[in-house]
Amino acid sequence: MALFRRRRADTTVSDSGLEARPVSDTAASVVRVAGWQSTPVASDKWVTVLLVSRSDRYAALPAMVAAARLAFGPDVDVRAVGYVADASPQDLQQRGVHWVRPDPVDGIGSAINAGVAAGVGRVLVVVDSTVGVTDQDLQVLAAAGSDQVVQARVRMPDGGRRDGALLLRPGALPWTDDGRRTDDGSRTDDGRRTDDGRRTDDGRQTEGASRTDDGSRTDRAADPDDLDTIPVVPVFAADQPVVSMPRAALLPAPCLPDERMTLTAWTRAAADRIAGDVRLVWSVRRNAEAGRTIDAATVDAFTAWRDRGAQDGAVVAGPPLPPWGARPVSPSVDRSRADTGLSWSLKIAAPAGAEGDGWGDVHFAAELAEALERLGQRVRVDRRDAHVRDDDAEDDVTLVIRGLDRVPPNPASVNLLWVISHPDDVADTELRSFDAVFAAGPVWAAAAAERAGVPVRTLLQATDPAVFTPSAPGASADAGRVVFVGSTRGAERRIVSDAVALGADLRVHGPGWADVLPAAMAGESSLSRTAVAAAYRDARVVLNDHWPDMAAGGFLSNRVFDVLASGGVVVTDPVAGLADVLEVPTLAVASSRESLAALLDPAYAWPSPAERAAVAARIAAEHSFDARAAVLVEAARAERERLRRR
Repeated sequence: MALFRRRRADTTVSDSGLEARPVSDTAASVVRVAGWQSTPVASDKWVTVLLVSRSDRYAALPAMVAAARLAFGPDVDVRAVGYVADASPQDLQQRGVHWVRPDPVDGIGSAINAGVAAGVGRVLVVVDSTVGVTDQDLQVLAAAGSDQVVQARVRMPDGGRRDGALLLRPGALPWTDDGRRTDDGSRTDDGRRTDDGRRTDDGRQTEGASRTDDGSRTDRAADPDDLDTIPVVPVFAADQPVVSMPRAALLPAPCLPDERMTLTAWTRAAADRIAGDVRLVWSVRRNAEAGRTIDAATVDAFTAWRDRGAQDGAVVAGPPLPPWGARPVSPSVDRSRADTGLSWSLKIAAPAGAEGDGWGDVHFAAELAEALERLGQRVRVDRRDAHVRDDDAEDDVTLVIRGLDRVPPNPASVNLLWVISHPDDVADTELRSFDAVFAAGPVWAAAAAERAGVPVRTLLQATDPAVFTPSAPGASADAGRVVFVGSTRGAERRIVSDAVALGADLRVHGPGWADVLPAAMAGESSLSRTAVAAAYRDARVVLNDHWPDMAAGGFLSNRVFDVLASGGVVVTDPVAGLADVLEVPTLAVASSRESLAALLDPAYAWPSPAERAAVAARIAAEHSFDARAAVLVEAARAERERLRRR
């Protein structure tokens, strides 16, 4: 017969499980506790009960202290720490409570660290003031946590439950479920236990109760030897603030803004420290739960598990969580599909409609999509407004073509990142949140890989030889002239201004130049792709430049590949590592105005038409979108297989 019986906790449950979010200012005395100043002292007490409380929820603490004293005796080591979250105001600290410090700290992770700094007994029990616990609940937690990390199952006011966190997908935000488990058959759709029949709908025991009507004790204290009478379920980590662990497992809690990830990262690391599991035991109630805040530091925490084994089965992705946009996952029915003919979503930063139609990202994605389709893949291009779709669980591969916008990965698919521009905007956490990462700048790729601790493969930009291909020079206005194609970008483009200053026979196509250049140098405000290719073929020299961060990272513009594939010659500004990735006679670097003047001199000896055609053929073979698509398909299949083996 089970030793531990349930009675209703003496707590008031609110009508909603949603965390209140007051808008009042936090106390000026709030401080951050990042960790321990030194290893906590080993106390001779059997158990330390640490009560943590948001700064406006102190009223519940005296009753919790009383429960701890009833459970473990009047000399029990029970202490409390307040913390600020969601701009919570500060209540007056309750009398009769041993406060670790007179003021609150910043977040629940800091509260845990501050609470254990003074020393810990052989077992640590941590309970938040939103959780209703009796003396018996504390006994069970302490006994169960004597040699392993445990969390009590938590019943929410709406009837749902929180049964710990499961890592459904490597590198994704762990799933924090509602108690409707089916993996071990111990839950029904309404969350009741069915394995031993000893629970009612409200989670109480219905046989052999160990309490009288007035709540007096009729059983003995919990003992670790009796734990075989308490059903336990292994999980990846805890996600609710009602946990217990042996002192040997204790390490600093991370200071993250998200409560669930703070607890998940902390308890998983604690279990790893003693080479154990995290297990669910018992059942308690909670009257409110913190909202979710997934910032860069939180992303770092869960992407650290990208190489860890996860639960079997497919997942479906939920909506992005603020402020960054990481997406939660939940179990889904596995969709068996061969690796041929995968469904791809290409995410680009261009806005929908006419506003985005002229963006280079649109042409880039369209040409890549055609190349993927030639390899038998199914492709759709999602602009900024469709980065997250209701039907994206059907995507086998998500490829983010990284420009201006950071796009949340879709954890229901393989996630590839291809950084082609604005590398200074790409955070290390972003790199770690993808299954495979590519960058068009080899110098940046090497530095980013070392910094982020994940592989970043070089994948240069590309061209479409079906559009940019050599042919006989035409008789257009660009014939025999220096040509530049591009917008003003709202800033000086040095190579253009230098050419103007040198009095070059310059012709510039693109928006914004009419009021900047002499009328004789102004070309068309916009050109079709075929017209751009003709301009590149007809020009004597084509000019090219880069954003400073792209030049420093070795990001070679796709304009270079387009010009060379067209049989033209191009003069560019300096790019780090250029000679290591592309060295052809029809490409030259102007490192100064003087060197530009020499290259723009009509008498400069550029390669012959035959040599230009040979370069164009090489570019078409090595730097086409077909070549890039082949690399991406191979990577997608490899990552898909890797995820299946988890």
